[in-house]
Order: sequence, then C-alpha cells, then structure tokens
Amino acid sequence: MGKVIAIGQAVLDVVFSGNTPVKAFAGGRIANMAASLGKMGVSTEYVSECATDAPGDAVVEFLRSNHVGTASVDRFTEGQSQVSLVFRDNSGNERYSCYSNYPPTRFDVLWPHIDEGDIVVFGSDLSIEASLRKPLLELLEYARERKAVTIYLPGFRPELCSRITRVMPSILENLEFADIVMARESDMLKIFGKSDPEECYDEHISFYCRNFVFTSGNLDIYLRTQSEKLRIEHTSHVPANMLGWNASFCAGFVKGLLDSEASHRPDNLGSDDLRRIVELATACAADSITTGENVVSEEFVKTLK
Repeated sequence: MGKVIAIGQAVLDVVFSGNTPVKAFAGGRIANMAASLGKMGVSTEYVSECATDAPGDAVVEFLRSNHVGTASVDRFTEGQSQVSLVFRDNSGNERYSCYSNYPPTRFDVLWPHIDEGDIVVFGSDLSIEASLRKPLLELLEYARERKAVTIYLPGFRPELCSRITRVMPSILENLEFADIVMARESDMLKIFGKSDPEECYDEHISFYCRNFVFTSGNLDIYLRTQSEKLRIEHTSHVPANMLGWNASFCAGFVKGLLDSEASHRPDNLGSDDLRRIVELATACAADSITTGENVVSEEFVKTLK
C-alpha cells in the first residue's frame, strides 16, 4: 500500500460558546484527516509549519499521538504559531479571528520522499498563501514527477472571502495540479458562486481536473469521473461538528483509494469500486457523528481490522 503526504496548516483552534472558551483542538480538515488516516494504520506524513511554542507543541503532539509523521513540519523559532478563535452562537454560526506571527522566511520544510502510488493531499489557506507559493509548487511538481496521485481540497476561512479575486489565480493553478478535487458546496459558492455540482464540474472543474467529489450542504455526495457519475444521498441528520464529518469523510475516501487497485486513480475505477470507496468515506464520517470528535474512534478502527 502507498503512503499519504498531507500538506496543510498547523493551527490551534479555540472554540467559544458565547464569550466562554469551551474547547481547544488542532484545527483544519487536512490535519484531522491525516490523524484519522494514521489511526487507521495508513502511513501518513504531515507537511506544515509552526513555532516552537505551546500551540505548536499541541498540534505536533496531536499528530504524533495519532501515528502521523512530523519530520516535515518546520518548527520555526522566530514567531508564533497560528491560533484561531472560533466564536459559535446559539444557532451554530461561527465567526473566526486568527492570530499568528510568522517569520520572514517560511515553509522551510524537509521534503518527504514520494513514490509512485502515494497520495498527496493539499489545500486550506496554506495552498493560496502568496508567500508560500514557490516552495509549495516545487513540492507539487516533485509529486507529479514521482507519479503520485494529487488531491486538492479547495476552501479557506470565511474572513478571506473578500480576497477571492486576489487568490483566484492560485486556486486555478492548484486545480491544474490536481488529479482529484474534493470540494464542499460552501467552497464552490465562495470561489465560483455556484452550488450545483453539475454546473461546478462542467463550467469550472473539468477543464483542469477530470475527477470531482462534491459534498452538498445537506451532505449528499456527487462523484464525477471521465466515465462515471455517482450520487449518494445522506440519510441521517446533519451533524453540528462539520469539521469532524468532513475530515473523516476525506480520510475514508483517501484510504478507499489506497485500498483499491489501478494506481489509486478514480478514472481507472468502475462504478462498483467508486461506490465502495464512497461507502467507506461515509462510514468514517458517520463515526464522527456518533462520537462528535474530529478523528475516527478506536472502536471504528477495530471494525476495519
């Protein structure tokens, strides 16, 4: 089985209910996806940056405790790790305030070794940050040369929506690097102003990437490849913890690809194989609904074994 290289932020989220802090955890879809993969026994390496401070220690310890390699996490000494304050109201709506102090020279990471059959996942704010474009694109070029499968998770914090025109060139460039695009309805609304998966694929995605996984606001799944089209309706309630659901879904999808044949590429798989992959992804996500956590549970991992 190949391994997973996850490129994302190392950020500590502090959640407030009203004005009272209630929980702190390693934030971000990609970090929590990597933790679930490590927990499920997938060889996973995380590529990121954070300071040698307490928030950075907390994120790195979270990854390591879930069996994720952190040799490619740059621990800088001049500056502070990102901390995001998440203010959640009684209706579940969230507002973010992000604080960080990065050094002038960033993302001085040790490149992980990438082999054919590996899967590289990238996205989040890190993938559109202007100061990180050069090292990130060099790493993605290396992954392409090594014939790894590349998955792009577009999306960014709500407070960056006003900057969409400034980051659009980076988003389109990321789409070009992707073998698979995995997007939420909210991502497509922010970026392209569209929420219909067919329109998103036909008008914006297919020109750059032929494989598209779309999650609607009520968590229905739409999957499109060159030869296959698949829709799966979400039958249970929409969870309060959307971070946990999305991160676990992504982890299950990536593991399903690794467990499949045909070089882990969706365009080489038939509808039955694709359905099995999505079923594993939704099972991982369902576990997060049951536990309310961001990472799959030990009990769920035992059922896989």
